[in-house]
Amino acid sequence: MEPMDPEEKTTTTTTIDDARLPPNFLNHLIFGSPFSHRHGGGSNDSLVDPISVQYLDMFLDEIVSILRAEHGCDSRAFRQAERELYDVRHMPVNCPHAIACKRGVVLYALWKEPCFKNRFAASDPELVRDLCDRVLPLIGPPFIANLAQRPDAFVALCATIATMWQGENIRINVPQSTQHAPV
Repeated sequence: MEPMDPEEKTTTTTTIDDARLPPNFLNHLIFGSPFSHRHGGGSNDSLVDPISVQYLDMFLDEIVSILRAEHGCDSRAFRQAERELYDVRHMPVNCPHAIACKRGVVLYALWKEPCFKNRFAASDPELVRDLCDRVLPLIGPPFIANLAQRPDAFVALCATIATMWQGENIRINVPQSTQHAPV
């Protein structure tokens, strides 16, 4: 891949009408179709349909637009984030790691960007609430602490907790005062 001029605009803005999102849209987009609905029923068949990849890419563009509005085009942090998201968006669509990376970015944006989270309120209200209130606060910090190196594990763990232990109170109780007396 050739190096890009840091001043070059790397993304396009694409909007998605919230009213068009069908029920369980986010669930299918992030966690994929059930194995029983894939060609041949196996876990390696039809990793993700081409329409979902297009939606993932459009949501990545939308995340860039949100960051641009919050931080401005001249922000060095924004330009770095834009470059990273450009790289994620242009990963090969037939690579499981690329799909996991795109899904991981969408999950992270759900957790950290309220206006992005709100766009799924009509199509997946229970899933969004569960992910944002229970799953992502538990899984997100260790993912970030490890420099977001395993988006596939992040997505798989979020899917496992959200589907297998739906509604379970799995939060870790941390004492209010974690400070120790001086030695």
